[in-house]
Amino acid sequence: MDDIKFNKYRQAGDIANVTLEKAKSLCHDKLKASYICNFCDSLMIQLLNNKYKKDVKGITLPTCLSINNIVSHYSYDESNDYEVKEGDIIKIELACHIDNNVASIGDTIKVGDPTFNESDLMIAANKALEIGIKNIQLDQDIYLFSDILQKVAKCFNLKVVKRQNKDESMVYDWIFRDTERFNEPSWIIKKEHELVLEDDELDSEEIYINEMFSRGEAYHMSLAFCRCDTIKNSDSDGVLFQKSFKRHNLKSKYARELMSKIEKDYDKEFFKLDKIDMSDTRKKFGLKECLEKDVLRSLGIMEGSSEEIVYLKCTIIIQNNTVYKLTGTKCKFQSSELLSDELNNIITSSSKFDKKEFKKIE
Repeated sequence: MDDIKFNKYRQAGDIANVTLEKAKSLCHDKLKASYICNFCDSLMIQLLNNKYKKDVKGITLPTCLSINNIVSHYSYDESNDYEVKEGDIIKIELACHIDNNVASIGDTIKVGDPTFNESDLMIAANKALEIGIKNIQLDQDIYLFSDILQKVAKCFNLKVVKRQNKDESMVYDWIFRDTERFNEPSWIIKKEHELVLEDDELDSEEIYINEMFSRGEAYHMSLAFCRCDTIKNSDSDGVLFQKSFKRHNLKSKYARELMSKIEKDYDKEFFKLDKIDMSDTRKKFGLKECLEKDVLRSLGIMEGSSEEIVYLKCTIIIQNNTVYKLTGTKCKFQSSELLSDELNNIITSSSKFDKKEFKKIE
């Protein structure tokens, strides 16, 4: 990754960090959720327009406020509004890009509770993220991060949230490489196009860097812990949509009109329907066929049987001799008496390279 590309990632990361902190502040002010989402999206656009004026840039994932039982990927407009209350547990997430270099971020707060970060849920989530980052080695299978999550959850007597795939549960894709198309995994997988998000044939090198940590690549990391007895599909419909790689001759003029507007303004990014300049009726009929024909995908919504769910996200970059944490708070890398010896050894290990030239974060 050259300096120009790295700086675009870094600038996008700075904007994501600033926007997330503003979202937290507005949540603590107990405002309407739609206002918070719209304000933060507008803030991202304003900040992006101040950077790299000649480059393509924009919101990759609109501001999401997944409140209490909802795990993630929920956002608000005037049609589904909610007024934030004292004690709400809110999972905040968003992503933006400069020239398709995406920075993603997510955190969890409890409204009006400054001590929430000291709860076992948040300590466990932050420790899991820190250990996962500290454990990174070059040419290491990225899915080993899921083993870290399971081990940390066990130490804290918590559960790792799993997503639904038809009639089976499967581990969420906790890490994925950033490409020109931001492929945020959905919690609910109903159709094949929601798992296979790219139509292109991948060569062996591309397959390798999708599965292993490689120099010069950015990766999006996330995790969700809970103490819920049950995590299930929500009665709420998905509110975020993205154009898939599928192509189909659409019959409805409303579906064709909708896709025309999406291809013009949201070719790769996720979007909310209220941002599409069409009447609600035409959008509703157009969306129905687009989803049925798989030319659009939606991020499914899951909810728990209790409100005690936390969700964290960050973006990292594997450099020549370091792992750069692009978004989120700075890692502390401190041991915990609740962690196993194995996990404490990882989190307190040296940050210098070993003879195999792998890095642990600075």
